Amino acid sequence: MGYEFERLPVPGFTKGNDATDPELMYSMQGYTQKGVTIAGGQGILPIGTVLGRKTSDKKYYVYNNGAATGVEVARGVLRKAVDTGVAGSGDQLANIVIRGIVKNELVSGADAAALVDLNARVDTVIGTFTF
Repeated sequence: MGYEFERLPVPGFTKGNDATDPELMYSMQGYTQKGVTIAGGQGILPIGTVLGRKTSDKKYYVYNNGAATGVEVARGVLRKAVDTGVAGSGDQLANIVIRGIVKNELVSGADAAALVDLNARVDTVIGTFTF
């Protein structure tokens, strides 16, 4: 019979009003992340959003392969969800993963061009996105 203090919390489990994001990383070995400025006014960006950097202001936006402003080049994957607010809201600071092994089911917005930009491969058997 175990005691309450011996139990380990289950990842993603919330108790009461606390809420946590699921962990994006599949493996912590050999990953690289960096701090970036996310442009305000994009709404809530969920964990795993593929981001591109606009060349005019050097801020990060949601990746858009059809654009011609710099955001058509995938630069990384958002590490935690960020609320950038509505139009006119201030910029937010966040971390993006630029190299590593992440959970494929959490990556959103990665098309074939983004896979090439990130030099990524997807393994659907174990559910990883490696770049």
